[in-house]
Amino acid sequence: MLNLDSLQQLKQLKKEIHDSVERVEGVVRGSQGRFGFVRLEDKRDIFLPPPEMQKVFPGDRVRIAIIEQKDGKQAGEIEKLLESPLDTFIGRYVVRGKAHFVEPDILYFNRLLFIPPSERKKAQPGDYIQCRVKRHPIRDGKSLVDILDTIGSADSPGIEAALTVRKFGLPSEWQEGDLEGLVEDQYAAERKDLTHIPFVTIDSPESRDLDDALYAECTNNGWRLMVAIADPSALIAPDSPLERAALARNSSVYMPGKVIPMLPESISQEHCSLLAGETRPAMVCDIETDSQGEISRFEFLTATVRSAAKLNYAEVAAHLRGDQQLEHAALNPLKQVLDTLLSRRREKHLVMDDRPDYRLILNDSGKIELIRKVERNDAHRLVEECMLVTNRCAAEFLREQPALFMTHRGVREDRVENIKTLLAEFAPELKDLPFTELKAFIELQQQLAQTQSDRPLRSIISRMLERGEWSVEAKPHHGLGFSCYTNCTSPLRKSMDFMVQRCLHAKLSGQTLPAIDSNWTEQQQELLQRNRQAVHQVEQMLKCQYLSARSGENFAARIVQVAGGGFTVRLDETGIEGFVDVRSIEGKLSFDPVSLRLYNDKQLFQLDQDVQVTLDKIDDGRHRIFFKLV
Repeated sequence: MLNLDSLQQLKQLKKEIHDSVERVEGVVRGSQGRFGFVRLEDKRDIFLPPPEMQKVFPGDRVRIAIIEQKDGKQAGEIEKLLESPLDTFIGRYVVRGKAHFVEPDILYFNRLLFIPPSERKKAQPGDYIQCRVKRHPIRDGKSLVDILDTIGSADSPGIEAALTVRKFGLPSEWQEGDLEGLVEDQYAAERKDLTHIPFVTIDSPESRDLDDALYAECTNNGWRLMVAIADPSALIAPDSPLERAALARNSSVYMPGKVIPMLPESISQEHCSLLAGETRPAMVCDIETDSQGEISRFEFLTATVRSAAKLNYAEVAAHLRGDQQLEHAALNPLKQVLDTLLSRRREKHLVMDDRPDYRLILNDSGKIELIRKVERNDAHRLVEECMLVTNRCAAEFLREQPALFMTHRGVREDRVENIKTLLAEFAPELKDLPFTELKAFIELQQQLAQTQSDRPLRSIISRMLERGEWSVEAKPHHGLGFSCYTNCTSPLRKSMDFMVQRCLHAKLSGQTLPAIDSNWTEQQQELLQRNRQAVHQVEQMLKCQYLSARSGENFAARIVQVAGGGFTVRLDETGIEGFVDVRSIEGKLSFDPVSLRLYNDKQLFQLDQDVQVTLDKIDDGRHRIFFKLV
């Protein structure tokens, strides 16, 4: 037996060993394998071996001990679960032998969770189900879940949208009390009667939530453009249950086969929609430009309007081409406005290259019948130019106020040196431009559009830009080349446009603008990202099913993203995107992070390159598509 001194020495030794081990807190991250990582506050990622990963879920906050392994590398050992945000989730019911599980629809969640017999209810293998965690695996790596609801089988019509609504928690139903807050027109006494102006709306044939209407006429010095914007903020009381419910939705969500409107349809498609022949409250931007497209005057008006006609993009484009004639006096002046504004924007600001749109046409079973490629035409460009100039005027009108502005900071800070290196090698005459400043950034993009190079320089730089974000201060928008910008033309469909309209009304009426801070804008941006991810998931699920029936076909495609592990291609015919893994290509490829190229002595892959691909595999769990080169 050890004497007391020996026991004390042993305890001291154990304490020293314990104290010498680094203990840290972080958040668990999954991987494509069965291992994982813990992301620490100092941005380090500590490896979690499969046995340790089995004890936690992605997203858990844990305390770990960092242990040096036999190979000299560091790994984490779970010591304590601090927080587990995973409560309810959706997934697919699967059976392995006699055991029943759910396969969670969670990114990088690579294991099945056991469903005990008492909790299986009437779910069938292959069903999508909503589950709740009953037992966390922190103790022994074993977890239990129960089934809250069966969403439907994989072949149920509309299952993709139903599944996504549950997964992202989209508020698809109006709750009792949500509709409280409708009031009489708050600005009725201030409205100017413009019902004699023959505005027209231009939208898709099926659209009923019509946000904007247009009118133009020639003047002695140029043109007068009037843009009428639907005015829901006049009929909804500030901070009412209805406004709070709309802001919680953030935007109308347009999924294939399902639309979740931001505002009740009685408002967005009836009382406020600028329907032809109906008198409606509106916010009107009255703009005058000279013959070169320079804005000489603009004014915002609280008005009443009556649209003269509901036109669609196809028929307006045919009229502008001269293929048919529509009897609306504003259309020919609007074409001149388009030409002038677009020319001005190309000269003084930035115009992005046209990209086609792709519409998913569903059959009676809710699956893709065909994907229709829609090329942009002059009708689309006309509406876009009118919206852009109206939004610019709104930003100028609110510039000195703590309002809402859409900003774009241009080049990411961590990519500035990459771009300098790129320009020094392939466009040395531009290498000294201070392109982090707006004026120089515009010059850079305009010069690159005219530069001949074997590198797609504009496309490369476009992959190194920040994302646009909302701000309470007027700041430049590098992506468009404007000194300030906002969005106010879609208040029936977008919460930020709705709140910008509140700001416009407040300034016109001499009232205090709504109290908006950066925390609120961040919350709204997170909700917008949620909605976009939801639409993307529905589309990806449908596209995976659609492509699975076209195995063996060859597709013309273009490279749109390049990374060290491979590149993403977009199919010309359908716009479907998928990944080509470099491991499927013969020969080791090197990655150039400056010019975004994969290459070796025999092959080269870079942005905007045309390739031929065929389907490799589909990852149904993550809704990802993989191609291989033909």
